[in-house]
Amino acid sequence: MRKALLFAPMLMLLLTACGGGGEKQNSLTAQLQAEYAAVASATMEADITCHYEDEVREYTLLCAYTPESSTVTVLSPANLAGISATVEGGVLSLTYDGISMDAGNYSAGSVSPVAALPRLMEAAAKGYVSEQGEETLNERSCLRLACGLEDDEGMLYATWFDQETLLPLRSEISADGVLVFEVAWSRFEVTDRQEPEEPPDDTDTAGDADPSAAVPQNAVMTGVKDWTEADEAAAYANAEE
Repeated sequence: MRKALLFAPMLMLLLTACGGGGEKQNSLTAQLQAEYAAVASATMEADITCHYEDEVREYTLLCAYTPESSTVTVLSPANLAGISATVEGGVLSLTYDGISMDAGNYSAGSVSPVAALPRLMEAAAKGYVSEQGEETLNERSCLRLACGLEDDEGMLYATWFDQETLLPLRSEISADGVLVFEVAWSRFEVTDRQEPEEPPDDTDTAGDADPSAAVPQNAVMTGVKDWTEADEAAAYANAEE
């Protein structure tokens, strides 16, 4: 049975962070970012709502992610299904029916929908945190992080992470305070990872959390048990509006 991932070193953090306090929340944020930075490859799927000046468009995208390069395939709408794009170093390359073409660069003011998921992963891994806090998303307790990226001035990448599974449930991308993309995640499976870096000593309040206790890739990490595929599906279903 397929299992989604999560992150072993988060065990003690999740059990101890409920009491809150800025210090523990900062520690949880630092450790979460370290864990996402350790993702070497992942498979992701999400529905993306794009808010343009004169219309709203919706897409379902499948992303094969690595930090260096990601391939994003359009699943819907039907008239665009099968079109793929490679996102690498800020450059998009489109592929359709075996034909590949350079789609050029994307800038902070015009992030493409196909670049949304890789950019959200980059923000989760190494973005500078401008907002953080605990919020409830349809009865699920979440850690909300809003991050910026050095090469994306004016852009804000916000994600609600389920505190039991650390799955990304919903995200928003804004440009100069205006909502551009809404993201409803439906799949997040880590297929390879490297050992995360230790957080700085001044923010490490995780107690006896042991990074050597990491579970294998493709396994769910929560505070109490391995989560099955059904548990993962329930987390996403409950987060839907």
